[in-house]
Amino acid sequence: MTAIRLALRLGRWGLVGFAAVGFFATFVNAAGFYAVAGRTQVEREAFARSFEQIASQLTVLLPPPSRLDTMGGYVQFRGYGSLAIVFAIWALASASGAARGDEERGLVDMILATGLSRARAVVARITAFAFAGFIAALAASLGVIVGATTGDETFPMGPAIEMAILLTALALSCYSLVLLLAQLVAPRVATGLAAAVLLGLFLLNSLSRTFDSLTTLRWLSPFRYYELSQPLSPDGTFDPQATLVLVGFALVAGALATLAFARRDLGSALISLRTSAGPPIYEPSRATVWRIPVIRGVYDRRVSLALWSVGVASVGVLFVLLTKNMVQPLLAIPGLAQYFAAFMHGAIFPSFLSFLWFGFAQLLLAGFAITQVARWSAEDTDGRLELILSNPVSRAQVVIERAVVVGLGALLISAVSGVAVGLESQNQSIALDPRRLAEATLMLVPFTLVFAAVGALLAARFPRATVGILGVYAFASYLMLQFGPIFKLSDWLQNLSPFKLFGQPLTEGIDTTGLAIMLAIVIVGFAASAILMQRRDVGA
Repeated sequence: MTAIRLALRLGRWGLVGFAAVGFFATFVNAAGFYAVAGRTQVEREAFARSFEQIASQLTVLLPPPSRLDTMGGYVQFRGYGSLAIVFAIWALASASGAARGDEERGLVDMILATGLSRARAVVARITAFAFAGFIAALAASLGVIVGATTGDETFPMGPAIEMAILLTALALSCYSLVLLLAQLVAPRVATGLAAAVLLGLFLLNSLSRTFDSLTTLRWLSPFRYYELSQPLSPDGTFDPQATLVLVGFALVAGALATLAFARRDLGSALISLRTSAGPPIYEPSRATVWRIPVIRGVYDRRVSLALWSVGVASVGVLFVLLTKNMVQPLLAIPGLAQYFAAFMHGAIFPSFLSFLWFGFAQLLLAGFAITQVARWSAEDTDGRLELILSNPVSRAQVVIERAVVVGLGALLISAVSGVAVGLESQNQSIALDPRRLAEATLMLVPFTLVFAAVGALLAARFPRATVGILGVYAFASYLMLQFGPIFKLSDWLQNLSPFKLFGQPLTEGIDTTGLAIMLAIVIVGFAASAILMQRRDVGA
C-alpha cells in the first residue's frame, strides 16, 4: 500500500488536471448540445439529420455517431471520441514518466533500495494509474450529469458509470502498453516510440472504417474495443466482453513489462544494439560547433526530431489521401453542394484540407511542445539543470536556448510535413496556393512556441505540476475554439486560445492580429520564465 500511495502522490497533478479536463469536456459538450440542437424534438431531429451528414464523413477520426438528436448520443460522439485520445495521451505521459523519467531522477533506485521487488513496483504503478484513471473518468461522467441539468433534463447514473469503466479500461491498456515499450528501448527514444505505436494503433482502427483492407488487423487496436460500446446513446449498449478485452490488454502488457523490467539494468534498455567499444575520452571536443548551445540542444534531440518529422509528415500525406474520399460524398448531397458553392467559391478541397489536416497538425505540434516542456520539468529535478548552470551558464541563457531549440524543432517538423503535403496534393490533383501553404506551415512555429512559452513559465514556478496544467490549458484552448462561438464568448476570451489565433491561413491567409498576439505571448512567456527562474532554487 505504501508503494501505491507513493505512486498516487507522484501522479497527483495528472489526476487533478485530467479529471478537470474530463469534467469540462463532457459538461461543455452537454451544454453545447442544448445550445445548438434546440429544445423541441423536431428541432433536435433536424439538427441530427444535418449533423449526421458531416459526422459520417469524419469517421477517419471519430467512431460513427448514434442518436445525435439526444444529448447522450451527441456527447458520446463529440465528447468521448476526443476523450479517448486525451486519456491515451495521459497514459503515454504517465507511463513513460514512471518507466524512464523516475529512473533518471533516481526515484526508482530509492524505491528498490527499500526492499520492494521490481514486480511489486510495477504492480503499484499500474494499480495507482487505474485508480487515478477511474477517478478522472468519473469526473467526466459527472460532467455529463451536470450538463444535462442545463437543459432541464436528468441523465441516468448507470450509463455514466459504464462509460467511466470503459474509458478507464482504454487508458489502462494504453498505460500498460507504453510501460512495456519503455522497457525495450533506450530512455531517450522510449516516449517517441510509444507515441508512434499509440498513434499507429489509433489510425489502424480509424482508417479501417475507410479502407477495408485494414479490417482484418483492427483487432490489434485497443481503440477498436473502446468504440464497440456506446452506453450514453439511447440506442447504444455497453459491451462487457469488449471491455474485458481491454482489461486483458492491460494485464498481458503489464505482465510483460514486469518481466522486461526484471531482466534489464536501471537506465538501460532490454533491447540494445551492440557497438564496438572505443577507448575512453576525457577531453572535451575541440570542434567549434559544439560550443554553440543551440546546436548542442538540437543534436541531443536529433532522434526524437527525426521521428516527429517523419511521423507528422506521414500523417499529413495520409490526410491528403483521405480528403477526396471525404469530400466527394459530401458534394453528392444537394444541400451541402449548394452551401459549398455559395460560401467556399470553388476552394472546397483546400478548405477541407485546411480544416482537417492543419487542425490535426496543431494538435500534434501542441503535443510536441508539451513533450519538450516535460523534459524541462524533468531537468529541474534530475540534476541536469543544476549541471548546466554550473558550467557556468546564466538562467536567462537557459531559457533563451530552450526557446530557440523548440522553435527550430517546430520549424523542422513543420517544413518536412509542409513539403510532404504539397507534393502529395499535386499527386492528388488538389490545387493549393504554394504561398498560402508555406504561410500556413510556418504559422505552426509560433503556434508551437505559445505552448512552449506557457510551459516554460509554469516550469519556472511549478515544475512538478507543469505537464498537467499545460495539458489542461491545451485542451481548454481546443474547447474554446469549438464552443466559443456557440456560447457567444467575448473575443478577448476566445483569443486566449492559440487554436483560435492560428486561424485558417491556407484558405484565408495569415491573421496578422492573431500572429501578433501569439508572438506577444511567446515573448512575455519566456521573459517571465527567465525572471521567475532567477527567484527559485533548482529542484525546489
